[in-house]
Amino acid sequence: MASVDKGDEMQLDSRAVSESLECYVRDRLAESDFFSRLSAGEVAPGHVRDVFGQYYLWRNRFHRWLGVCVAKSAAQGGAGSAQRALGELITCLSQEVNGSHHGPATSFLAALGITDPARIAALPVTEAYAESFLRCYFAADRAGDEALAALAGRELAVPVRNSIITSALPERYGVTSGLELFSLHSDLTAAHFQVLWGALTIRGEADAEKLTEAARMEIWEHVTFWDDVYSSVLAGAQPPAVEQVLTVSS
Repeated sequence: MASVDKGDEMQLDSRAVSESLECYVRDRLAESDFFSRLSAGEVAPGHVRDVFGQYYLWRNRFHRWLGVCVAKSAAQGGAGSAQRALGELITCLSQEVNGSHHGPATSFLAALGITDPARIAALPVTEAYAESFLRCYFAADRAGDEALAALAGRELAVPVRNSIITSALPERYGVTSGLELFSLHSDLTAAHFQVLWGALTIRGEADAEKLTEAARMEIWEHVTFWDDVYSSVLAGAQPPAVEQVLTVSS
């Protein structure tokens, strides 16, 4: 990332930041045990089901992360860009609470052969990740800017992660339905990053380096979550049958 003059510090180009963070996302995903093996078709079908089942459980609690950012942003108030970011967060939170992701999520699980999501039991690593954002950013002494930057980093990771998923599952596992969960909002997440980061850069007192690090850390946490789940599944799973295949819904 190019250096900037002190006077221009918080006019940091969101495009330059996003390019730097996107490179980091791609590096992390390339290093990921789960995603590299998924791309190669080396994850056993039963383990694919188990890992995405845990993702489903975490995704159902993502609204709490948005709630932290809404609460912190509302408390700070601020200029027009900050209000725009708050509006974006509230819209996303409303979509989560109203269950707009539930239909695509259950359709995707059905395509993997999971007919009753209520029977999925959360692994300890899933519980820990679901609570990690609240533990880190909900405390009164944590700045709302850091929470917003962390969320922006996760949003930026989504399109790259989703492109791996929507490529690997049809090509390697024959799953061709239910993938709307990973394709509907990929373009929007990149736009979310621009809005959220724009709200951050308008604050003259903010520390650009600290905020970028918060975004990088959340990207690291997100990819690590998938790997930790995969490791946990491998540690507790029986060897899969050779002939086992994923159930594909029509």
